[in-house]
Amino acid sequence: MRYLLCGAAAIALSGCTWMGFGSGQSYNTGNTYTQGTSGDPCCVGGKTLSRWNIESGIGAEMLVSGDAITGSKAGAGFLLPTTTLRDVKMSDAYSVGYRSELGASYALNPSGKITVQGVYSKFDGNEVSWGTQNAATLRGTMSDYTSYGIEAGIRQYATPYRVPLLKSVRPYFEGKLGASYVEDIRLENINEVGGPANPGTPTSLAFYEAGWVPTAAGLIGVETPIFNRFTMGVETGIRYSGAQKTDTTDTGLPGFNARYSGANDGGGRWSVPLTIRGRYRF
Repeated sequence: MRYLLCGAAAIALSGCTWMGFGSGQSYNTGNTYTQGTSGDPCCVGGKTLSRWNIESGIGAEMLVSGDAITGSKAGAGFLLPTTTLRDVKMSDAYSVGYRSELGASYALNPSGKITVQGVYSKFDGNEVSWGTQNAATLRGTMSDYTSYGIEAGIRQYATPYRVPLLKSVRPYFEGKLGASYVEDIRLENINEVGGPANPGTPTSLAFYEAGWVPTAAGLIGVETPIFNRFTMGVETGIRYSGAQKTDTTDTGLPGFNARYSGANDGGGRWSVPLTIRGRYRF
């Protein structure tokens, strides 16, 4: 929740891109969108506005699907101790995360833009139960999920309409594709609870290698003008990040740790963001 509050407190202002040029749509001094009668470009104080915008956003992101630990894929039949592993969802392995964006957009027409943004996100790892060894419960803490990358998208706006207090808002939807570099992930602070500890049990296991993964997103949101060159909005949707490569450093060789092989074969993750974003139009 603190990430969401921080996101709500961070005001990233932006530009009057409800605008138009060519079609005669313009931004008036009452912070509403109006259709002009001439074909002049959108102007502020007699100056023609650019099609270029700076954009930024900040907010919370919640993991909703994907496996962090795939105990059901681990090898069976390991004795002394008898080891049984279980699956752990990404939503259980990680807390609600934080996401920030910074980039630019270019207006193709009064209702459409292309966007390019650098992105950063981080999820703090939780302590989880991931199996048993004899009578003891295996517990461990996932290392933080940290990623940064770049995304490009196409945003399409709907017709603006008036609402109380804000005077006018404009809905939009956007599709994005990109790539992110995800830092390596380990299962750390491994311990056994409720039974005697086994001397061969490791305290840490390498799980996923650092590397690039594909990303995609489908987003919906609304924006409202604040000043002549600034708009703000809120958006949500669904995001996908591809799977990292399994790290076999600790589990790929014969020995005690071979019983954990396959527990780090998770797929991609799905998440739901809630972002406050803004734009400044030149």
